[in-house]
Amino acid sequence: MRHFVRTTMLWFLVAFIGDALVAPAIDIVGRAPDFTIIALVMLALSAGAVPATIGGFVLGLVQDLGNPPLLGLRSLCKCALGFGLGRLRGRLVHGVLIVDGVMILVAVLLHDFVFLLVQSNLTQDRFLVPLLTQSLPVAAYSALVGVPLLRLAEFLGVLRPED
Repeated sequence: MRHFVRTTMLWFLVAFIGDALVAPAIDIVGRAPDFTIIALVMLALSAGAVPATIGGFVLGLVQDLGNPPLLGLRSLCKCALGFGLGRLRGRLVHGVLIVDGVMILVAVLLHDFVFLLVQSNLTQDRFLVPLLTQSLPVAAYSALVGVPLLRLAEFLGVLRPED
């Protein structure tokens, strides 16, 4: 029960406090790390596929409430991403800096790839330019910020070595 409470509190704080308070403070040239994806990676590594799928849906739905024309798109993207990340649990050696960094980088890029693909209505100009100019720097920045957060989660006992 304690592990569940610690896991829930940590990913909830990283997602919502990080996105609302920390991201605007460390914004560089309009690019801030995606704390919701970092929290989703944390949740998937600590709890597995089902909680990460539900958590991804909740995170996406909260973000979607601010953009009614695309209601459900972020929920769908984060739900699928949470499931995929949860299925990777146990198959990757987390705790290695390069593995954690690449996992966060790829997670942000996959999420943004699907999101921008649907949002752009499959037009190349409205898809490729934001993917290269916005998503790639955000993914790299998220990986740089996310790796220490994963180490913190491991230190707090949320990501246990046997996970």
